[in-house]
Amino acid sequence: MSSFQSGIEFIQEALAESKKRSEAISAGSGGKSPQYFNWKPGDKKILRFLADDAVTAEFYDFILDKTGATKNFMVDPADPGRLQRFMSPTPGIGWRRNPKSGVLEEPKVRKLSVAMAVLRTEVPRDGKLVLEDFLYEKELADNQTAPARFFGVVQQSISNFWHTLAVSCFARYGTLCDRDYEVSRVGGGLDTKYDIIPLPEVPELSDPATVKSFYGYGAPWDANDPQRFLKCPMTILEWAQYFAGEERYRHWLTPDGGQPPAHTPSGNDEFHPATTLNDEAQASAPVSPAPSSTSFATLQEQLIQAAKNK
Repeated sequence: MSSFQSGIEFIQEALAESKKRSEAISAGSGGKSPQYFNWKPGDKKILRFLADDAVTAEFYDFILDKTGATKNFMVDPADPGRLQRFMSPTPGIGWRRNPKSGVLEEPKVRKLSVAMAVLRTEVPRDGKLVLEDFLYEKELADNQTAPARFFGVVQQSISNFWHTLAVSCFARYGTLCDRDYEVSRVGGGLDTKYDIIPLPEVPELSDPATVKSFYGYGAPWDANDPQRFLKCPMTILEWAQYFAGEERYRHWLTPDGGQPPAHTPSGNDEFHPATTLNDEAQASAPVSPAPSSTSFATLQEQLIQAAKNK
C-alpha cells in the first residue's frame, strides 16, 4: 500500500504549514529571548500588548560592533556616557554607520518606546473571522518540536506609532491590553506611516490581569516545561534593563581579547534629540541577567498625560 499522501487537501495543508513557517521567520522567531516585530512596506500584523508597562528611553541605532555588523543600544539614564567610553577614538567600533552611505559618523540618540506583545491572527470559522494566537511548531534538537507563540518587542518612535495609541486608544479604553490591534505599515523611510486599528474585544481576554496570567508574562524560564514556548519569557522592563546594561555594551563593543578604547569626549557626550529614522529593529542578543540599578520612565505616564491634554 502506498505511503504517499494524495489529494488537493494535502497540498493545501502543506501550503498552510509553509505559510506559518514563513510568517514566523518574517516576524522574527520565538524562544527564550523575545525578538522584534518588524514591518516591511505593506505588511500587516495583529498584536496583543501584554501589559501597560511600555518603556520610553533614548536609543543609539546602527552602531558598529566588533563583528562588523550594527546594533541598537538603549541609553541607561544613570550612565548616559556609556557608549562614549566604548567608542574607538577614530571612526570604528561604537560609531554609527549611516545606513544609506555606509559612512561612519558620530552617534546620535533618538527617543523610542518599547513594549512586549504577542502575535495574533484571524482565521475563518463558522462563516466569520475570529481572532486567536498565531501558533507554530518550534524546531528543537533531535528532530523534536514544541508548540510556540511568537513574543516580540515593539520598538518604534512616539510620533508615527505610539501617538495613535496614546491620544486615541489608551484615552478611550484606559489600557492597551484589553483588545488586539491591527498594525499596517505604509511607505518607507521618512514617509513611513503606521495605520493602527483597534479590533473588537475577545471576552475571555478583555481584562489586563487575565492577559498577563494567560500568557505567563515574565514567567520564569523552565527548560523542562513542554509548554515553555507558549509563555512570555521576560517583561519589557527586564528586557530594557538588559538592553541598556553595561554587560551588553561590553560584549558587542570590546574587541575579542581587548579592552574598551580610551576615548576623549568630543562633544557627543552632550545628547541631542536625533532626527534620523530607523523603524526596522534589529534582533536582540541572548538574554543575560538584568542589572537592578537602571530606572526608566514608562510610556504609560506619557499616555495618561496625552489623554488628559486631548
